[in-house]
Amino acid sequence: MHIEFDLNQNDLEALLRHCQAYRPTSSDPRENQRLQDALEALEQALVEANATR
Repeated sequence: MHIEFDLNQNDLEALLRHCQAYRPTSSDPRENQRLQDALEALEQALVEANATR
């Protein structure tokens, strides 16, 4: 999947902090894990994209 963001540095850093700090709290452990995995993938993609700026 390819998603493109046009974020300024402050917004990028805020989104990264959210990815790093948020912990899912639903009653479904599988859903929690899927969300955690997705946030980790988003964080990794943001870090990599920011390195090429």
